[in-house]
Amino acid sequence: MRKWGMAMADSNIHVSEELLAELQKAAAAEQRTADEVAQEAVERYLRLKRREKLYAYGEEQARKLGIREEDVAGLVKQSRQSTPRGR
Repeated sequence: MRKWGMAMADSNIHVSEELLAELQKAAAAEQRTADEVAQEAVERYLRLKRREKLYAYGEEQARKLGIREEDVAGLVKQSRQSTPRGR
C-alpha cells in the first residue's frame, strides 16, 4: 500500500530467515511486495505503541483522580447530560 507523494527511504532491516520467508509468502499471497507488507506492519506497530502510551497516560490520570474503571460509564453519562447537544 504505497502512499503517493510520500518520500521513500531505503534501509536495511535484519530479520530471521524464517520470518523473511513467511513475510515473502504472505506478500505473494496478496500479490504485494514484501516491502509493502513490512511497511504496513511497522505502521501498525507504531500506532499500537502510540495507543499503549495514550492508555497508560489515561490510566495514570484516572489513578491520580481516584477514578476506577467501574466509574467511567457513570462519568460519561454525567458529562453527556451536562454538555449541550450540537456543541
